[in-house]
Amino acid sequence: MEAFKIQHLRQFVATADHGSFQAAAHATFRSQAAVSAAMDDLERQVGGALFEPGKRARPTPLGMSLLPLFRELLAVHDRIRTEAHELAHARRGAVALAVMPSLADEWLPDILARYTRDFPKVRLRAVDIPSQAVRQLVLSGEVDIGIAGLLADEPRLDFLPIARDEFGIICPAGHPLARARTPVEWSALAGERLIGNATFEALRHPGIPAWVSDPDMTITNRTSLIASVRSGLGITILPVLARPARRHKLAFVRLRSSVIARTVGLVTRPGQSLSPAARHMFDLLVELMRELATDKSGELIV
Repeated sequence: MEAFKIQHLRQFVATADHGSFQAAAHATFRSQAAVSAAMDDLERQVGGALFEPGKRARPTPLGMSLLPLFRELLAVHDRIRTEAHELAHARRGAVALAVMPSLADEWLPDILARYTRDFPKVRLRAVDIPSQAVRQLVLSGEVDIGIAGLLADEPRLDFLPIARDEFGIICPAGHPLARARTPVEWSALAGERLIGNATFEALRHPGIPAWVSDPDMTITNRTSLIASVRSGLGITILPVLARPARRHKLAFVRLRSSVIARTVGLVTRPGQSLSPAARHMFDLLVELMRELATDKSGELIV
């Protein structure tokens, strides 16, 4: 069966509502002859007369029976057209993010606030998990975009590097190490109570003393980690982009020898384009990650 033309259905409904081919032509921005021809074509498709003979356009019983069906079809068409337009312009849709914990605590809320201000109808979902798990969620399709540190190449994923993230010492502002004006050696940590965290896996390196990556105490929750350092329980090591905000009054001391760094960036699935809503999020993440790297004195990757 030949498909109905939406414009023909719209002209039929307008004709039935106005009781006039001329009025329907005016309402649908067509000539009266064009509307009459469209009704003839529609009657051919339906297989019966839609209007009674005469000058006034009065629907036949068949026309009256089809009128609510055609209204329903037009309503569905118009709703889908509107939603398609909104999806294409990121006025609707959904975006899922996976962010490594070292960035999620202080950085993620600003991202979500900035995005929802511009795209209030887009549904957002964000999870904070370690970098390795971030990459797995992107690969499985559970999230659209991942923010992660890359310690090894993952050929199955696309990775846009943003910043080089060097590790450094986090200690209270009054700690002796905080007075260092130049990078310190790893040996300066000897005798300190070292608190491990989720990023310490990256510190297993031949150039770093083994005891550094195997501390007596480990706190994986970032909020508890920062609170423990602030209270004087010990010191820790974090990447520069994960250094606590200035309000915590903690120092970041760079390390000199055997520098370990990770490359932080955005992870997406290769060969699959992002939805319009996710593309806007991706562009915002690039902008805000560069701002974060600059604010934290990180090294941008051009």
